Amino acid sequence: MQNLTLAVAQKGQYLTRKLEDSTRRTMRERLQDYLSAQYHKAGSRTFVIPLNRQDLADFLFVDRSALSNELCKMRDEGLLRFDRSRFELLVEMPITQDEPDPNDE
Repeated sequence: MQNLTLAVAQKGQYLTRKLEDSTRRTMRERLQDYLSAQYHKAGSRTFVIPLNRQDLADFLFVDRSALSNELCKMRDEGLLRFDRSRFELLVEMPITQDEPDPNDE
C-alpha cells in the first residue's frame, strides 16, 4: 500500500510540473523552468535529463525543431552547454517565475 501511495504521489508531482511548464508564456520560460528544476533536483550545474529532444518537446508542448533552435540560442548566449541529454548550466536560472533571477545581484 505504501509503494502504491508513493507511485501515485510521484505521478501527481510529474503531472503538476508538466501542467505548470505548459502554462508558461514563452518556450524559453518553459525550457528555463524545466532545466532549473532538473538542476535543483540533481544538486549540480551539470546533469542528465531523462528525455530525448522529441520527448522534451512533447513535454513542453513545443515543436522539436523550435526547441533545438532555442537551445542553440541559449548556448550561443553563454547560458548553457549541452550534448544530447547532458546539460551544464553556465548561469543559475530561477526555478519559478516568482523567484528572483540570481544573476541580477
